[in-house]
Amino acid sequence: NAARKFAAVLVLHACVRQSTAVCSLSCSCDEDGGADCSGRGLTAVPTGLSTFTYYLDLSMNNITELPAYVFKNFPYLEELRLPGNDLSFIHPEAFSGLHQLKVLMLQNNQLKTVPNSALKNLHSLQSLRLDANHITTVPDDSFESLQQLRHLWLDDNNLMEVPVGSLRHQANLQALTLALNRILYIPDNAFANLTSLVVLHLHNNRINEIGDNCFSGLANLETLDLNFNNLKVFPKAIQALPKLKELGFHSNDIASIPEGAFHNNPLLKTIHLYDNPLSFVGASAFQNLSSLHSLMLRGASMMQDFPILTWTNNLESLTLSGTKISSIPSDLCEDLKVLRTLDLSYNEIKQLPSLQGCTQLQEINFQHNHIEKINQDTFQGLSALRLLDLSRNEIRVIHRDAFLTLRALTNLDLSMNSLTGIPTAGLSVLSQLKLSGNPQMKNVLTANNLPKLRSISVPYAYQCCAFVGCDSVTTSFEKKHMKKTAGGDVEKISMVMHCSPSPGAFKPCEHLLGNWMIRLTVWFICLVSLVFNSLVLVATFSPSHRAAAHSHCPTPSLSPARLLMGLLALANLLTGLYVGVLTVLDVATWGSFAEFGVWWEMGPGCQITGVLAVFSSEWSVLLLSLAAVERSVAVRMILGKVMMSPRRSASSRRGCLRGDRRFSLAAGLLALLAAAGACLPLVTSGDQSSSPLCLPFAGGERPALSVTVILVLLNAVAYLFTAAVYTQLYCTLGRVELADPEQTGALRHIAWLIFTNCIFFCPVAAFSFAPLLTGSTAGGPEIAKTVTLIFFPLPACLNPVLYVFFSPAFREDWLRLRSRRSSTREMKTTTEGHRDDSGGGSELTDGGSSTHLGFDCGMYSQLCGEVVVCEQCEAALRARTCSSPSSSTVCRHLVKSHSCPTLLAGTAAYQRSEGFWGDSSTPSAQSEYADEGDSFVSDSSDQIQACGRACFCQSRGLPLVHYSYNIPRVKD
Repeated sequence: NAARKFAAVLVLHACVRQSTAVCSLSCSCDEDGGADCSGRGLTAVPTGLSTFTYYLDLSMNNITELPAYVFKNFPYLEELRLPGNDLSFIHPEAFSGLHQLKVLMLQNNQLKTVPNSALKNLHSLQSLRLDANHITTVPDDSFESLQQLRHLWLDDNNLMEVPVGSLRHQANLQALTLALNRILYIPDNAFANLTSLVVLHLHNNRINEIGDNCFSGLANLETLDLNFNNLKVFPKAIQALPKLKELGFHSNDIASIPEGAFHNNPLLKTIHLYDNPLSFVGASAFQNLSSLHSLMLRGASMMQDFPILTWTNNLESLTLSGTKISSIPSDLCEDLKVLRTLDLSYNEIKQLPSLQGCTQLQEINFQHNHIEKINQDTFQGLSALRLLDLSRNEIRVIHRDAFLTLRALTNLDLSMNSLTGIPTAGLSVLSQLKLSGNPQMKNVLTANNLPKLRSISVPYAYQCCAFVGCDSVTTSFEKKHMKKTAGGDVEKISMVMHCSPSPGAFKPCEHLLGNWMIRLTVWFICLVSLVFNSLVLVATFSPSHRAAAHSHCPTPSLSPARLLMGLLALANLLTGLYVGVLTVLDVATWGSFAEFGVWWEMGPGCQITGVLAVFSSEWSVLLLSLAAVERSVAVRMILGKVMMSPRRSASSRRGCLRGDRRFSLAAGLLALLAAAGACLPLVTSGDQSSSPLCLPFAGGERPALSVTVILVLLNAVAYLFTAAVYTQLYCTLGRVELADPEQTGALRHIAWLIFTNCIFFCPVAAFSFAPLLTGSTAGGPEIAKTVTLIFFPLPACLNPVLYVFFSPAFREDWLRLRSRRSSTREMKTTTEGHRDDSGGGSELTDGGSSTHLGFDCGMYSQLCGEVVVCEQCEAALRARTCSSPSSSTVCRHLVKSHSCPTLLAGTAAYQRSEGFWGDSSTPSAQSEYADEGDSFVSDSSDQIQACGRACFCQSRGLPLVHYSYNIPRVKD
């Protein structure tokens, strides 16, 4: 008999194994009776599955409806999953035969109502998921036959009210989710029959009011979630929940928490109250909550008093953030001995009490308060503390033994304070340290007492040089020193250490100017700039010019062109001084720039140097534009004088003097504009730059974008304007050539200055704009630094060189400077000769070494009656190819009569006075044109004739002019 039973069991087992082996081609089955048909694109329930299937997954398919008796062949099915389909219709008999079904998942479908008819025969159902559908109504009899139901999900639908009628028969329901709906109100006794309910989720609705007795009957409720609603009044209904352990109603509009709010909830372990506009919190609201483990209260912007936590002695996590609490009770740790996390950030705390009684503390967050001092006993005895955040306070002083007992501290944040130093005693296991945002901490930091430090952020990049590899190979002596200070394996420290902001080309550890190629180039630029600009300044503004101004010659000795070139040399000299400061600083801090980098960069010396550099650069660019305008005006005056009448010539001369004054005034105004641009970085950010070069250009981690844009655009506009002026000038000239070599040389000299300065400006502008467009320095910091150090001061080096070697005006000024003493003696001799010579004849004054005539500017002022005759004639088109520089000074006054119409205007008057024009009636005086070989003067003096031959020649590109052959003599 026993053998028969055993045989029957074997046969039955064989049948079961054979049945479970049956599986549809659209599914994957296991030996235990599970069938996975998910994500196969099925439009209907597959056939061919085993009758003994207990688990069927049809999720993520395209099944839109369930016909009647579709699961009749699965009498042992316990779990059916149909989420992620497009189910919109379920036949009332679709689940017929599923008497063993315990779990039914219908979420993420298109159902608009609960399929109450189809659920009637599922008497064993324990878990029903109808979430993420479009259900708007729940019939009262929907769950009437589901007496074993334990979990019901109705969240993420379109419910407007709590389905009170359908829930009245669910005495065994343990978890109910009605979140993510549109419920506005919870009536009284809404859950009265749910006596077994443990979890109730009502978050993310629109609840603005709840009845005072809405939670009546929920004697076993442990978790209540009312987060993200519109509650305006504290829910007093929670007092009917004696077993409540977790309560959340954060992100509502609750304004106050009354006294004793939770006195009927002694089992509360967690309370989430943050993100409510709390204006009042009762001091005794959280009192006597002996089971409370976590209290989170954030955003109570009107809360001023620290809550009373008497007999709330099991609190492990306390968060009171975003309040107006200004003090912490001194006996805080007497009641909170098991506290592990303390977050009092974003308050107004000014002083910290001793926390040595909270021996279990592991994390402390005091960021964004007004703490000014850390005493010795503040953190004493906190041997378990791992994280301490004191950032964004006003801490100035930390006691040297404040961290002495923090043996487990691994993360310390002291950023954004006013510290000048930090004690390291006791921080032997510290791995992360944040010190950024302490501008007063300028001293060099070391890794002393920090053997396990792996990450550090410091106020200045130079301070990272003590923790990471610098821009050169570390010597053996330095390695030994680092081993002593860092406590051992320096190679290991250098490999794993991360320090920010890291040093680099603009934040060097050893040498300011970097490699020798850059250093030698900068030295050369500095030397040439200082020497040649000084030379131009001495030659242009020498005392000989001032002496000439007080002499009998009324002609101004410093023309606008010379004045602008002298001022340009002054601006370039200031740039040379800036480069000189950098070279001296590089030599003075040789090999250890990191020790002085912070003090230099943040000190007044760098600010003054930066202002000097920007001022000189901007002024030179603006002066170059003004020089282009001056050349354009001068050439137009020259071309206009050829056709100018004598009467208009006199008024033009007076206007010329006013124009000279205008150029001087314009140069002064441009200097003020350049000074304003140089001071702009100080006004906007209070600091000239974020690099030791003291320039507001690329190089810092966050360059001053507005200042960079303004300065670069100002220079670009100035260069475009200059180019436009000179282009128009050359178009006006066409093929006409100026007869005066000085005018031609000045024109070409300014053109070369414009071209070279614009070329050198382009790379500086490109590297300055690169961080704005790409977020990083183009080509890397090394290239940017090289371009800045070389191309920025290069115009100051090249401009005076071009002027010295290619400008006739400088050669004349230099020769005048060399012959200043001899010229003074010659002037005295010539003056005496004028007084003694009754005929006004000329004579040699220096033994033939130089040829000076006895006719000077004062002579022509007597003739013409205008003190500006000589200056106007000098500005006219004339040839001035003199045989010697000394003769050029006097011979320039022998002018073409058509080039100086004022002389013609005064000719008739002086013919009638005392015989000044005694031989004006000679036929030669009436000659219309002068041949090239004619004698220019009829005076018997050979010197006058020689000077005339040397100083006057036929003009090129202009009509021949009428020359006056008769030169007046001086009479006593």
